[in-house]
Formats: sequence, C-alpha cells, structure tokens
Amino acid sequence: MRVGARPAGRGARRTAEGLHRRGARRRVPALDVLRGARQEDDRRHRVHEGHHGVIVVVTGATGPAGRATCARLRDRGDTVVAVGTDADRLATVAASDRLVADLADPQAARALAAEVMSAHRRVDAILHLVGGWRAGNTPDADAWLRPRLVDSLENVIAAFEPELAASEGRLAIVSSAAVDPDAEPTSSYARAKADAEELVAELADRLAAADGAATVFVARSIGEDGTPPAVLAERLVGWLDEPAAAVNGARLAL
Repeated sequence: MRVGARPAGRGARRTAEGLHRRGARRRVPALDVLRGARQEDDRRHRVHEGHHGVIVVVTGATGPAGRATCARLRDRGDTVVAVGTDADRLATVAASDRLVADLADPQAARALAAEVMSAHRRVDAILHLVGGWRAGNTPDADAWLRPRLVDSLENVIAAFEPELAASEGRLAIVSSAAVDPDAEPTSSYARAKADAEELVAELADRLAAADGAATVFVARSIGEDGTPPAVLAERLVGWLDEPAAAVNGARLAL
C-alpha cells in the first residue's frame, strides 16, 4: 500500500559558519511510504501484541542498531513499525510493519505519521536511529550530515509529537560522545549531533506536561569498537519500561 509524498523544501539548516545561522533550503525527492508485507515471524508474534500493547516506531531500521532493536522488541512481543529508505533491505528486518520514507522530507514524515496512525491508532514510542558520519568541519560535510542527523529528527518530531503527547509517549535518539555540552562543536558531525540533542531537549520540555519523555543516549560509536548493537537494543528496551519522569530530558551514557 502506497501513500505518495511530493518533494518539499526542508526546514532551516545550520552551517559550519555558525551554530545558529540559517542555511538555504534544498529540495529533495520524497520516497513513497510503503506498508511492507508481513512475514512469517509476524504470525508467531501476533498473539503477544494484544498482551504487551507497546507500539514502537523504529527509524533507521535497516542499520545494525535498528535491526538489533527491532528484533529485540519483536522478541518481547511489541508491535514494531520499522522505517527505512530501502524497501529490499527493510524486508529483512523483524517488524510488524515496514514503511519506506525519506524522513529528510517533512511531507514524507507527515505521510508516515498518518499511515502509522491509520494502522495502529497510537504511537507509544519512537526510537530514532537514523545515523551517518562524515569527517571535517566544512559546508560539504554539513550538507551531507544535516539531512540525516537533524532534519530527519526535526521532521519526525513535527509529524509525531501530537500522537506522543496523546499517548504519554516517548522518543529517544543516540548521540555521540563527540558532543561536549559545555563547549562549541569543532566538527560538522559534532555540531549536527549537538543540534539533534537540542531538538530532543526542547521536546522533553513540551512532553513533560503530557507525562511523556524524550531522552538522549550517548555512545562513542556503535559496532565492534564501541557499543554492540545488541547492547544498545537491550538498553533501549529497558528505557521503555522506566518511569517517564526519570528519563525525560536525560542524557544517558551507554
């Protein structure tokens, strides 16, 4: 099932010349939102969904962290909506639904939210695991990183915040130890991650009144030389069960 999304200009972007300087908008084509076909594992888990009842949207689901997190959530019987940009890769992710969307496009993010709400009626949590890395402190690095690390998050928050507030829901991202909250970023990557953390902090302030939560997890890296994806997945699953007041606005080391 497809929900079309037309190209739309992205929101303001900050550049290497200054954390708060607004850059020019750039238009990108939006991918359609596609409800993926359910696989055999869905039948095995369907009986548990009504009991556990947690509906989780996992963005960046085709990366190592996303795959491990989706699998862990499915193992405990949660309803998992996996979101990625490649339908073929997404088809191999353990999930209840698999939706393709370019979250750097605000219209595609809104279409995604509408599709999820139509199918599931609510959203309990969003695990925003869209990632990417580029070296340097340059406009070119900004242009590559910001749509992935900042714009996608900003668009997801704009599209899903009403649903999160209505369900006492929560959102989490994985940031980087390259971000020093007490110092100016010295690279495009650190600056993008710092801006993403700022978006989460602002969301935490707004969700507090709705008994929701927004949390930043901090890792040096994800993978062999850093936090294993399975360890990250276990931590995120545990976070879902923690009291919202205990984790809202928190910056937690992995």
